[in-house]
Parts: sequence; C-alpha cells; structure tokens
Amino acid sequence: MEVEYITTEEIITIHDEIIKTSGGHSGIVNLGNLDFIISQIEIPKDLFRKAATLLIGILTSHPFVDGNKRTGLESMKTFLYLNGKQFVSDEEDIWIKLHEISEGKLKFEEVINWIKKNVK
Repeated sequence: MEVEYITTEEIITIHDEIIKTSGGHSGIVNLGNLDFIISQIEIPKDLFRKAATLLIGILTSHPFVDGNKRTGLESMKTFLYLNGKQFVSDEEDIWIKLHEISEGKLKFEEVINWIKKNVK
C-alpha cells in the first residue's frame, strides 16, 4: 500500500488553525526544520515509525513560535488518518506523553509503542 504523506503546507495550515481556535502566537521559527522533518518521515519503512518521527520532530525542533505540541499531535493524527488509521487516546495521557516527548524523556521505541497502542 502506498503511503500518503503530509506536506509542509498542510502542517502550517494545521498550526494556523490551532492557534486561531485555541490561542497562542502564530509564526514559524524555522521553516527549514519543518522541511527536514517532512523529509525524515519518508526514511522509515514502517507507518508507526514514520508517525513517531513526525511527532518527535515537531515536538523537539520547535519549528513554530507557539503550539508545537498541539501541532505535532494534530499533524501525526492527520498523517495516520491519511493512511487509514485513527489515533484515539485519553486526553490526559496524550498531554503527559507530549510533555515527556518534548522533554526527551521517552525513547523512540516507547513513542512508537504508544502510538501503536492508541491506533485503531
């Protein structure tokens, strides 16, 4: 099955919508970081590794002025949705994991397992 990829433009649109609806400062700190993340998700063969690469990339490289965790989450959910998967998790668990990922407390394999556990 051919993998459908999310684009830099789609991630920027997701970010702008998040800022508009839930607040924060709009703006891109580093477009190059975002383009790099997009290129990196094409490397792994496994869909969940790709999703983890996308999520971790946005959370740790902070391409946006504000809303990186929210944008990372929604971008990952959109990427999975484009590929026939739905990410469903408890709201509290999501925010705990997003903070742990952004602080570098979760290993790559742990992020993959968390995503797999919460995909339908």
